[in-house]
Amino acid sequence: METGQPKVYHHHTPRQYLLAWADADERIAWLGYGMVRRSGLKVVGGENDFYKLKELTVPDVDCLKLFIDGLREGGRDGHKRFLQMYLLPTRLKALLEQRIPEQQQRIAEVGASEDDMGDAAIAQARHELKVAIANFNEDYHASIERRFWPFLELIKQRDLSFYEDPERAIDFIHGLFVQYFRTKALKERVLQKENVLFDDMERVWDVLSHIMAIEAGGSFFVDRRNFQIIVLDNETQVPFITSDQPIINMLADGKSFDVPEKMELYYPLSPTQAMLYLEKATPIGKFNNPVSIDDAHRYNQMMLDHSGLLVFSNSEEYLTFLKKQSH
Repeated sequence: METGQPKVYHHHTPRQYLLAWADADERIAWLGYGMVRRSGLKVVGGENDFYKLKELTVPDVDCLKLFIDGLREGGRDGHKRFLQMYLLPTRLKALLEQRIPEQQQRIAEVGASEDDMGDAAIAQARHELKVAIANFNEDYHASIERRFWPFLELIKQRDLSFYEDPERAIDFIHGLFVQYFRTKALKERVLQKENVLFDDMERVWDVLSHIMAIEAGGSFFVDRRNFQIIVLDNETQVPFITSDQPIINMLADGKSFDVPEKMELYYPLSPTQAMLYLEKATPIGKFNNPVSIDDAHRYNQMMLDHSGLLVFSNSEEYLTFLKKQSH
């Protein structure tokens, strides 16, 4: 039985998204760690085992269920199903490892029986669980993003008709907030905050980030008619950059997780286009379109401020300029 191989390098900034800044060889310029480089998309925007399933403790699970029970009733069952899916591979692994010594002892005492697992079956089970523990979370993200990417292409073409269709709008808004919450930059800011419910926020963040994306997306979906999508064009010589936190709230401090009362989302789509997601009541006059050079620099500085470790561009020269400006 073929079950694939466990992934080691997990992309928290999706390769599909970064393609818009890459060259024909799928190499992208990046600024981070005090240097400017160009690398292939397979080795940027992620880290080893970022989405590997964590072994949650009994208190972790109890506190997650308590947290879920405090949310709106309509979403609780879905959150609890996701939690059970998340727990299953690590729990099966623990049961398997517990059973093997017991089985070996039984064989030593009374001999093998038809119910005993052979070495090949044990190896196969271990492999399948290793694959599930390594791949489940990133594959789950990928399944959401496969529905999300076509909307970005439509937005680039200024075809916003999908937003009027509730079934398509909910996929778009869910994907938008999964992109917002899935990143390493946001995770690191959350970990800096004190919390009274969880012993180890990092251990439970994979589950919490999914819950928060669904809750935020659900809230915005209900209120979607009060929001609008605006496409910004950049015809200047200063390209839009992006980062390992590609969706940012322009009203938030880039270095904290303090949540302002309102959101004005900025999401670069390519070196020449970006998306704004704004309340319809927001004065549009403060957003020039097409953007000026000063506007492009201002958006790029916000992206740099909100980034975790890396910013990305199609231009090494521009990233070198940003590096000099930051010193």
